[in-house]
Amino acid sequence: MPAEHAEAEARFGRPLLSGHYFERILGCNSAVAIQNDPLLMDIAAHYLGGQATLITTRVWWSFPTGQASDADKNLASLGKYHFDLDDWRMLKFFFYLVPVDEGTGPHVYVRGSHDRRALKHQLTLVVGHPAQEILDVYGKQSPVTLTGEAGFGFVEDPLGSIWAPCRRTGHG
Repeated sequence: MPAEHAEAEARFGRPLLSGHYFERILGCNSAVAIQNDPLLMDIAAHYLGGQATLITTRVWWSFPTGQASDADKNLASLGKYHFDLDDWRMLKFFFYLVPVDEGTGPHVYVRGSHDRRALKHQLTLVVGHPAQEILDVYGKQSPVTLTGEAGFGFVEDPLGSIWAPCRRTGHG
């Protein structure tokens, strides 16, 4: 858990870049209410063209990465752009649980990557691509950084876009 981050790093003897908590939040009534929210279900059904099915719920926390090696950062795709492929037709709903600004791990979407993805970015075996490579293809003005207060949410088709992972650059 986030409060146990320093202890866990000491125990494992290496930097831990993130914590992922699959389905653990389902004991929270507010999280279950969001899963069953009629507006979100309607958005998903209209976008996907039929009945939407919930696949998984995940909460994750990104930790400051100052001490991490380049190899660890590469494994986590920190500083690189990528897209998720959990399924061929899907949406992801994101909500910030704490305030997120430019220095605390915002989600970054690459404008235009949904309709003109380079062949290299479609047929790839690597998880992420360096920022400069993405900027060369889509333009230096293409990244859209999503910041917001706790509770801020957005929806994305992860197959139809390239985005950077949340990454924390400060402490906390």
